[in-house]
Parts: sequence; structure tokens; C-alpha cells
Amino acid sequence: MVSCFGPSYELAFEMDAELRRRKMRHKVPIIYLTSEPYLGHMGVGGLGKSKTFMENEFAEKDIKPLVSQAIQEVAPGEIRLKDGNKIPFKLAMIAPPFKGVPAVLSIGNPRGFIPVDKNYRHTKHKNIFAIGVAIAIAPPEVTPVPTGVPKTGFMTVKMAKTAAATIASDVIGKTPPIADELGVVCLMDMGNTAALMKAYPVLPPRQSSYTKKAIWAKWMKVGFEKYFLWKMKNGMSSLP
Repeated sequence: MVSCFGPSYELAFEMDAELRRRKMRHKVPIIYLTSEPYLGHMGVGGLGKSKTFMENEFAEKDIKPLVSQAIQEVAPGEIRLKDGNKIPFKLAMIAPPFKGVPAVLSIGNPRGFIPVDKNYRHTKHKNIFAIGVAIAIAPPEVTPVPTGVPKTGFMTVKMAKTAAATIASDVIGKTPPIADELGVVCLMDMGNTAALMKAYPVLPPRQSSYTKKAIWAKWMKVGFEKYFLWKMKNGMSSLP
């Protein structure tokens, strides 16, 4: 139930690539534990052929997936699942499900996420706006283990621009702008390469959706990272 499944996949692929570089991969089994009903679901019902893509990549890299899983507790050297199974480990990276802070629990859903309209205004309290991870987005389908919809940085920037334009319209007495549908564009690092994942809108039914692996996606990922860090260091956060 991580907020965004992409980084979890990235970690598995990057660990595989690094262990192979060190010629140690045959000594280290990798298990990928997820609440998703199938690999590549990503909390949005998949992106293009992401299910087949992930299944093929995991099989090729000998990464064992365990889907539709929820963790009961983590003990020293052992992950205990809600279905009663136990997974021994020497190194585990766990991303727990998010929850709203106490300050907003009374105006949010049971998990503390804020219900908003298309302009990111609270559905009941019109002077409250929320964007990003803070908002409630209904999942596209019911899954055996609850799986949240990702709220990526790309999506959050669009939310912020819409919310800001709506607040400005309120101040000057104009009609709020019509909000665009949210889409998602992700560059998923895979160690020695990367994949471009895109969907518009982010939830089905969609106009377009695909997943494509290519070395140029790796170059784009590295290039964007350098650009973003340069932008932050130089106080240019307003640039695209």
C-alpha cells in the first residue's frame, strides 16, 4: 500500500543490477512483496502492457513476486504476513501505507485523506484546498488487498497549478478554471536501463497508456535528475 509503486520496482531492479555488477546475484535471492493483485498493476489497473512487461522482467531477472499480500508485523529477521506465512530476510526495505495527520482526520476519510473536487477544494469546506498525497482518490477497482492510487510529483504539480488558479479566481471574483484530467508520466529506473510509463487519464477509461523499456529512458531519467537538482540549488522551483 505504498503511495507510488514505481520506486519499489526501481529498488528491486537496481538491486538486481548492482548485485550482478558485483557478480554476487547468484548468492542473493530477491523477493518482491506487494499489495497489488498482479505485477504491473501500479494502483491504477496497469499502464498499457505493464502486467506482461513486469512478469517478463521479473522472470528474466529471477525476482520472485508475492502479490496480494499484507504485512501483519515485522520481527527481527522475519516478515509475518496477514495470511499466516513468514518470510525470513537479512535485508528488507519496507514502504508502509500512508495515513493523514491527526489535524485533518476529522475532515478526511477514515485514512485521513482529504476528499476534494476537480479543483482540489474540499467537498464540504470550500476554504480548504489539498493536493498531492494528502487527497483521497478512489481506486479504479476493488482488489483483494486494498491498493492505493499513486500521487506522483508530476500529478501534484498539475494539482497545485489548478488549486492556485482556483484560489486566485476566488480572490478576484472570477469563475474557477475547468480542471484538466490528471495524467501520469514516469521514468522507472531499471538499473542498466529504464522504462517510460505513461497514462492519460491516470485512471481508466483512458485515451492512451503504455510502458516501454529503452536506454534513452535511462538517459532521460539521469538528465532530469541533474536538471531538477540544478534548478533547486539555484532557486528556480517555478520553472517547468
